[in-house]
Amino acid sequence: MFTNISWGSYLTAAGIAIIFWYLIILLKFHSRDLKKILSGEKKLKIPFLKKTSKNLQEIKSISDSFPKSFDTLEDAENLSKRIKEAVKESAEKRLTKEQFQNYLRVLLDEYPYVKISSLRENINQQMVFESQKHPDLLLTLSEADSLWEGPVF
Repeated sequence: MFTNISWGSYLTAAGIAIIFWYLIILLKFHSRDLKKILSGEKKLKIPFLKKTSKNLQEIKSISDSFPKSFDTLEDAENLSKRIKEAVKESAEKRLTKEQFQNYLRVLLDEYPYVKISSLRENINQQMVFESQKHPDLLLTLSEADSLWEGPVF
């Protein structure tokens, strides 16, 4: 009977049996972790790849930025609404141009991801457009852009 089975067939069958055994063990004891990894809630940590591969780190940073980009769009929309309210409120309170600029600086500091996004230029244009409605608060594009960098006075 043992002469009818070749070593190659025996090792193949043993290897397949071992693979099935470890798959059963993996599914039985680590099914929650496996579901989290497949759904993206948990990241697979491979220590030896992390130290040697810069490409893995670049891919990781790109994938991490996607949720932030969607948050940035929402932040830009919120900032847009708040700028309209700020211009209206500043005109009603008759703030000076410097006080108005400081008010805008405080608003812009609350949205750091918009500052580094491509939406910054649109926000600058909106600040200029909204300020044109009130001659005392009139801003230029360069003044609006400098509000992102300058400290509050």
